[in-house]
Amino acid sequence: MTFADLATSAYNGAGRLLVDPVNLAISGKIVSIEARHAAVIRDLIRPRSNYFAPEALDPAREPADVLKIASQFVTTPINASRLPKGTEVKP
Repeated sequence: MTFADLATSAYNGAGRLLVDPVNLAISGKIVSIEARHAAVIRDLIRPRSNYFAPEALDPAREPADVLKIASQFVTTPINASRLPKGTEVKP
C-alpha cells in the first residue's frame, strides 16, 4: 500500500518537472492508473469502506521525499541530483 501510494504522489510531484506537453499528458494517464492501483489495494485491505480514498486529493511529493520513502523497498542507491528544478510547461 505504501509503495502504491508513493507512486501516485511521485507522479503528482513530478508533473512540474515535465516541460514537454506530450510527456505531461502521458504522465497524467499513468498517474490515474497508479491511483486506481492504490485504491484497489486499500479496498483489499479494508473491503467496502471509505479507506480506498482517505483524502479528496492525493499528495504531490518532491523527488527527494519520494526517494527517502522508496529506500525501504529499493536496495539500489538512487539520487535525484540530476533532475531539472522544474519549469512551466511549454504551450
